[in-house]
Amino acid sequence: MSSGTVYCYHCHTQHPREEMRLVVSKSGKRWRCIASIKAAQKSREEREAFGRKVSAMNKAEAQAKLKARTAFANQTALK
Repeated sequence: MSSGTVYCYHCHTQHPREEMRLVVSKSGKRWRCIASIKAAQKSREEREAFGRKVSAMNKAEAQAKLKARTAFANQTALK
């Protein structure tokens, strides 16, 4: 993790520290991005849309990592 970014426990991604707020949750203090805090204050439909967007980004990132690992494993196996 770079010193300029912080992990958001809500959307599970790194954000610049300026876009984050330290919030108190049941499990203690955690960092949460301003976008997720603002999204939580909107209507149910808008919150669900934000959640779908974050889920899609996380899924795309996970698939890209898996593809890179698979390509690396295949490349290493050929040697």
